[in-house]
Amino acid sequence: MLRLLRKPITFRNIPKLTGVTVHSFIRGALEDSSHLHVAGMAIQAITNVRVTTHPAKHNVQPWGLRAGKYCSVSTELQGEDMYHFLSKCVDVVMPRIKDWKGVRGSSGDSSGNISFGFGPEVVALFPEIEINYDS
Repeated sequence: MLRLLRKPITFRNIPKLTGVTVHSFIRGALEDSSHLHVAGMAIQAITNVRVTTHPAKHNVQPWGLRAGKYCSVSTELQGEDMYHFLSKCVDVVMPRIKDWKGVRGSSGDSSGNISFGFGPEVVALFPEIEINYDS
């Protein structure tokens, strides 16, 4: 007899969300810090949580990245903000992506983490960003 590939979901084994991290590396911030401020304001508008800027830890010569130079922003979402952000992604943004094939099955790891990314043109589909584009 063949065994099941996955256990059936019951009320005892429903996956639980504990947190969401929204992170963005801003290539334009290597030349001008204004790109970092714009990306930080965009992520803050989308998530409704204050962002944190991060410096590079190592030099990466081909990218022109120097250690100590601020080049990325991130924010941690938990609780109501996390559920609000995920529902906005699933209900509003993902259905608007034209040739989107879904999140890959190999995007997770053995610890239960899933990672996927959006390009700049997809980030413009968030309602908070779209309002600014229209004006």
